[in-house]
Amino acid sequence: MFEKFFGYVIDPDRSVQLFTWHHYMLVGFAILSIYLPTQFSKKIKTSGYEARFRNGAFIWLLFLELIYHAHNWYNGEISFPLHICSFAVIMCLALLKTNSQRIFEYVFFFGVLGGFMALIVPFSYGFPYYNIRYHHFILIHMTIIMIPLYYFHAYDFRVTKRALYKTFLMVLLVAPIIYNINLLLTRLSRTSNVNYWFITYIPEHVSFIFSNQWVYLAVLLSLIYVAQVILYKVSNHKSVKGDSSG
Repeated sequence: MFEKFFGYVIDPDRSVQLFTWHHYMLVGFAILSIYLPTQFSKKIKTSGYEARFRNGAFIWLLFLELIYHAHNWYNGEISFPLHICSFAVIMCLALLKTNSQRIFEYVFFFGVLGGFMALIVPFSYGFPYYNIRYHHFILIHMTIIMIPLYYFHAYDFRVTKRALYKTFLMVLLVAPIIYNINLLLTRLSRTSNVNYWFITYIPEHVSFIFSNQWVYLAVLLSLIYVAQVILYKVSNHKSVKGDSSG
C-alpha cells in the first residue's frame, strides 16, 4: 500500500476521467475554492493571526510544489516549474511574502484561471485515487485559486483592464519559448513527450476534439483570452465590489 501511494502508479481506470464522478468531484472542489475565500478572508485578515496564516500558506504551497518535482525526478521524469500552474505557484509565493498589488495582477489570472481550468477540465496524467499525485493535483490547484482570491477579498486588491492586456501579452510572449523548451526536453528524455502549458502536443484528454495542432492552439489561446476577460468583468462587477467592501 505504501508503494502504491508514493510510487509512480498509472492506472487510467481509477484516475480522473471526463464526465465521471471523479470529474464532478473536482468541479465541486473548484467551486469550494471560490466559496471559502468569500466567507473567511475578512475574518482571517482581522483575526490578529494573518501573518501566521500567510507564512503557513507559503510553507504549504512551497511543500506541494517541491513534492511534485521530487516525485517526478525520483521516478525518472524530467520536471521543472514551467507549467502555467507552476508559474502561478511562484507568483503566489511572492505575493504571500510581499503583499504586492503588482504581483497580484498577474497571479489573479494565472492562479484563479489556471487552477480552475485544471480542476474543471482535469488532466492528472492517469494517477489513480490511491496515489499521492491524485490528491496533490487537487490540493495544489485549490490552493493557487484561494490565495489570490484571499487578497481579492481581504485586501480589496483588484485587476485593471491594463493588467488584463499585460497578462495576455505575457502569455503570447512566453508561449513560443515554452513550446521550444518542450521540444528540446522531449528529445533529451527520449521516453515521453514533455508538454508544459499543453501547447506543443494536443493532450490526450482533448485529442478526440482536435486533430489539427494549429487549430488546437488557436482555440486554446482564444479560450484563455475570453476566460481572462470574463474573470476581469466578474471581479470588477459592482455587486462583487460592493460585497467585498462591505
